[in-house]
Amino acid sequence: MSAAGKSTAVVSLGISCQSARQIRTHTELISSLLGEPVEHTSHFFDGLVTPPLGLAKLLDDGFPLFSRESLEDGPGHPTWQPYGIRFLHHFRGEDGVADIDAYFDNEVSRFTYLRRRFLQLRDAENLLFVISNSQNNLDEVAQETAMETIEFDQGQLETLKGSLARFFGRHWPLVVVTHEERVQDVSHDALHILQPDSTEWTGDKQQWADVFRRHLTLHESARFV
Repeated sequence: MSAAGKSTAVVSLGISCQSARQIRTHTELISSLLGEPVEHTSHFFDGLVTPPLGLAKLLDDGFPLFSRESLEDGPGHPTWQPYGIRFLHHFRGEDGVADIDAYFDNEVSRFTYLRRRFLQLRDAENLLFVISNSQNNLDEVAQETAMETIEFDQGQLETLKGSLARFFGRHWPLVVVTHEERVQDVSHDALHILQPDSTEWTGDKQQWADVFRRHLTLHESARFV
């Protein structure tokens, strides 16, 4: 999910659903902080589990769309290789059972459209990317899908920042939201460590409001801080 206005977009890069959920929840606040009307808009990485290094490799590869051969049944959920991107909410019907072959055409259509929307971000005047690993049930997701780690470290984030800069042709801010136990030795200007909350996956609304207040400031050109 992103909050997109005429000249500005605030876009989730995962690594799970909380980033997109909180951008959607705070669309009105983001609009106020940016000084321009914004609307919530779906984006490619909403609802996906996106390991930072896998996302970086995807961008460095030119952001191809998945093929049937690149999708594996698991572990746990359909997985896009070689990027390790997990589809927790796609390739399935109302019964919730994943079936890549049965839903492949529908998902190709969906993600072709979302990929095109992501590529159009190259024309945006201002971009702010948000990535978080603060979703409380992410440990369970990692266990289900055999993720090696859900922690952020300096190497991951520097690699991702470099890939974003090459893909978009310039450096855009990357806001990193985490919990203290899920980050290792990171020095990052836009690092925001949340206090524990009791939600399963959505996150604490007030703490996320503070994230946006910290990194967006009212300015006619949507200056980021």
